[in-house]
Amino acid sequence: MLSPLNLLLITAILCVVMLLVLASLTRSGIAGMKEWMLANIVAFVALLLYATRGIAPDFLSIEVANGLLAAAIASIYIGFRKFFALRIPARLLTAGLVLTVMGVAFFHYGQNSISARIVVVSIFHGSVSAGIGLTIFSADKSLRRRYPYGFTGCIAFLFAMGHFVRGLIYASDYDPLTSSLQASSWNLLFLSIGTLVLPVYTMGAVMMVHDKMMSKALDDANRDFLTGVWSRRAFFDIAERELMRARRANRTLSLLVFDVDHFKKLNDTYGHAAGDQVLLAIAQHAAGEIRSIDYLARIGGEEFAVLLPEADTSAALAVAERLRKSLNEDIDIQAANLNTDSMLPVSVSIGAAMANPEESISELLNRADRALYQAKAAGRNMVSLAAADDA
Repeated sequence: MLSPLNLLLITAILCVVMLLVLASLTRSGIAGMKEWMLANIVAFVALLLYATRGIAPDFLSIEVANGLLAAAIASIYIGFRKFFALRIPARLLTAGLVLTVMGVAFFHYGQNSISARIVVVSIFHGSVSAGIGLTIFSADKSLRRRYPYGFTGCIAFLFAMGHFVRGLIYASDYDPLTSSLQASSWNLLFLSIGTLVLPVYTMGAVMMVHDKMMSKALDDANRDFLTGVWSRRAFFDIAERELMRARRANRTLSLLVFDVDHFKKLNDTYGHAAGDQVLLAIAQHAAGEIRSIDYLARIGGEEFAVLLPEADTSAALAVAERLRKSLNEDIDIQAANLNTDSMLPVSVSIGAAMANPEESISELLNRADRALYQAKAAGRNMVSLAAADDA
């Protein structure tokens, strides 16, 4: 038969299980993990103390147990704030914890009232749960559509509402209690909800950590390790998608391919570390010159591509010329074989091509590549346009 004592013991076991799950994710290094683990440890101890009501001294099963459970929910909240790299309202949390423990103590020793103690605890837990929901939904609007964040945020608001309703019911003395472990319908209902709070929050945290790890893994796979722009593999995936979209909407799509002039000589003279600095600087400069809807990728050693959705030949040439001028400048590098910083003159050659009907991305890239070679053959540091019928 379900009883308050059984609920407490079951939840204590769930806290241990969730602690083990969190421990398996500690290598991720994601912020908030330590606080979530600490919360489950503290909650485990608090629940065991609750279960000793009538056996252990009242101070342990009332003041200490309530204080530890309040600290556990506060630690969960801190974990979510750290996860999103947000400021922690330490003073407000500390004041809330102190007032909660003082309120519990007052309605135990000063004016003994189980209902009043429940009201005090419900206000704190409800407020922190609302804070968790607000933290999740206000941290990053783009995350709201992702299931782990939406689920955890909505659950937080539901728990907050449950705690506030619980507080109202016991403030009105609708369900008089003679013991906190009384097996009345209302008490069992709210104990069931309350005991689920920590495990469910932890489950939501695990889901969010997993989502963040997956997003990072995908981003690492799709980004060039040196420059941070799209990788060659990601570029082809994006280009295929944009090509299909352009054909469906009967819109233009253009491609620029450029690389650093005399890059091998630069590497041989100053070393590969200097070459890496040049590539990084080139990528950063180029990213600042293109539109938000354009895609910049590193598709070879010193070769980059820029995909230009909704850009015709004239627009592509304008972007190419702007890029060429922007990237034709001295770049500050620190070479191992130089005693001081050195300003290296750098320029790029660019090939441009606009997609033809029924042309594949590989064919479009080949045409842009041939235009790039034409630019190099003509003297470098210039833009060359591929002919539409260049097969």
